[in-house]
Amino acid sequence: MEAVKTCVKSRHYAIFERALEKSADLTGKAERAIANYFIEKGEPLDGMCFAVVGSAGRREALEASDLDLIPIAANAQRLAQYVPHDFDLRRVLAEAVGVQVSRGEDLTKATSIEELVEIDSIGGTADTSGRLTKRVLLLTESTQAAGLLPIRQVREALLDAYANQERTSGRHVLALCNDISRYYKTLCIEYKAKIDDQDKDWCTRNIKLRHSRKLWYFANILAVATLADKHPQGEQAFKDSLLDSFEKSPIQRLAGALSEQQPLALGRLLESYALYLEFMSSEANRAALRAVQHERRYEMSLSNPFPMIKFSSDLLHNEIMSIMEEMGPAMRARIMGWFLL
Repeated sequence: MEAVKTCVKSRHYAIFERALEKSADLTGKAERAIANYFIEKGEPLDGMCFAVVGSAGRREALEASDLDLIPIAANAQRLAQYVPHDFDLRRVLAEAVGVQVSRGEDLTKATSIEELVEIDSIGGTADTSGRLTKRVLLLTESTQAAGLLPIRQVREALLDAYANQERTSGRHVLALCNDISRYYKTLCIEYKAKIDDQDKDWCTRNIKLRHSRKLWYFANILAVATLADKHPQGEQAFKDSLLDSFEKSPIQRLAGALSEQQPLALGRLLESYALYLEFMSSEANRAALRAVQHERRYEMSLSNPFPMIKFSSDLLHNEIMSIMEEMGPAMRARIMGWFLL
C-alpha cells in the first residue's frame, strides 16, 4: 500500500486502510470458523481452498459488507467429500462472522479445479455466464480464508488453461483478456435487464458499475498490459508477474501500474474512489440508494443521493480517460486490441 499512500491525502488513505482492516477481520474470522468446524467434524482441510470474493476479496469491505465464499476442491473426489458440509458450514460461518454469507448457489457454489479448467468450460460448448464469472472472480478479486490448497495454485491452473495453445496463440494469454472483457460487458448488459424488474435495486447496481466495477476493470487492463510490456520475451516471467499482481487488491494493482508514470492522476482517481467506498460503508446511504425511483433519479433533494454519487462517478471516469490519453500510442493500441475491440 506504500505506492497508494504516497499518491493520496491522509484522509483518503485512512479509508483504504479501514477497508483493508475490515476485509482482514472478515477473512480472519472466517478462517477460524472454518478451521473450528472441520476440527469438530474430525475432517481434514487438505485439498480444499475457501476463497472469499466480492468486496472482501477486493480488500474493500467496510461496515455494510457481506461475505461471498467459494469453496474449491483439488479434484472431483474431494469436492464430493466436502459438499455434504456446505450448508452447515455456511450457517456456522454466518454466526461466527456476524454478516450475511453467500448461500452457495450459482456463482458461489462449491467447485473443483477440474471443473474450473475443463476444456469445454472455457470458451467451449459448456461455458456459461456463471462459469465465466467464477473464473474471473477467482483470478482477479479473491483472497483465501482457509484450506490447505493454496489459492495461488488455483489461479495458476486457470492461467495455464487460458494459455493452452488450442485456445490462444502467443504468450499474452489473450483468452484471459477476452474473458475479463466478457465479464465486464456481461455485468453491463445484465444491469439493463435487471433495472426493468422493479423489484431489483437498480440504483445500487448502477453505482457499483460506475465505481467499483469500472475501477476493477481498469486495474486489470493496466496490470496485464503493463506487465506484458515489462516482460516482452519471457512467458514464465510474464505468468509469474500476473500471479503476483492477482494476489493484490485492484487498488494496489492500479498503483503498481501507474504510481511511477502518472502519480498525480493516480492520486486523483483513488481519492475519488475512496469517497465512494466511504459513502457505501454507511447502511443509511445504501438504504437511500435503494429508495431512489428510476424515473425520479435526477430530482434534486436531500433524500436523493443519486445526482451526487453519479457526479462522483463522472469524475472517476474522466480521470480514467485522462490517464489513457497520457499513455503512449503503443500502450493504447495494446489496450484497445486486447480489451476494448
